[in-house]
Amino acid sequence: MVRWFGWCCLAALVVTWLSIALLGDRVWWSVMLLFGPRWVLSLPWFGMVPWLIADFRRAILPAIAGVAIVVFGLMDFHLGLHRAATGLGLPFRVLELNAEGGSGAKRTAAIIAEFRSQKPDLIVIAECGAELMQSLKVMTEYQQHASDYPGLCLLSRGPILAWDQRNQTDVFNQGGAGYIVQAQVSTAAGAVRVGLVHLATPRHALDSYFDLSELRKQGPNTLANRAQRDEESGFARAWIMRGPDLPTIVAGDFNLTVESAIYRRYWGDFRNAFGRAGWGTGYTKHTRHWGVRIDHILTSDNVGTQASFTGHDVGSDHLPLIADLILPAH
Repeated sequence: MVRWFGWCCLAALVVTWLSIALLGDRVWWSVMLLFGPRWVLSLPWFGMVPWLIADFRRAILPAIAGVAIVVFGLMDFHLGLHRAATGLGLPFRVLELNAEGGSGAKRTAAIIAEFRSQKPDLIVIAECGAELMQSLKVMTEYQQHASDYPGLCLLSRGPILAWDQRNQTDVFNQGGAGYIVQAQVSTAAGAVRVGLVHLATPRHALDSYFDLSELRKQGPNTLANRAQRDEESGFARAWIMRGPDLPTIVAGDFNLTVESAIYRRYWGDFRNAFGRAGWGTGYTKHTRHWGVRIDHILTSDNVGTQASFTGHDVGSDHLPLIADLILPAH
């Protein structure tokens, strides 16, 4: 009986993992698997414990397989196996943060302290509120540019050569976000194209899962939200990649996990800094009971990543994401 139950638990883990890996957000019910508490999805593994106690020799390999599925498949744990070797180019540190507006003296001070502690060469801020924008002026070592409130801010140690924000009226009228900017900055390695994004959230569709009165609308609500998020990623990809072929960095709050079909369609050919060189889960968005990695620093193939990690809590509902990149030397 415990052997049969153990195999059933392992099968449940496999089915859940494959649903996340293969379906992503292609169907409405799998969206909750992407953005919900993944630690809950790992609970079937504990159903294998009685089997381990009763018949350790036969249960140990299935139990190890279950652990691997939980850690690397469900929790998306990374080992940093694709780190770029130092000495192949010029080091360049990028910090990305959704500042949740950044209002309040305490939060603003914490954000600026974190920036100065990490010493990035480039800073991308989503939800960069008016108070935070004003406070950032004390960081005179950076050139700065900002979009419309409460939009995107860019701070660069080198000159900001260009700033081109997409008109977001069309997605605003649909209830979306669509903060999309293409910029260029000057670095020791030459000009670098920088994409800044803050894309539509799945939050409103996910809220219907917890509202019994909206139960019948879960499918349509989720599919409509997915279509909106797909459209915004398409707009962002096209807007950012216009112009000359330059080393490219795209950073911001994508509101997408890496398993998302939308992410794979529009951003899957970029290098994900944390996916290549991070250690752990790298959760950037935290709720009271779980976290998820929806902030990303992406690069073109000619930019390497030596390390990537999350920074300290600055009072936002997101953690800073830092990447030590290697720009191609000319």
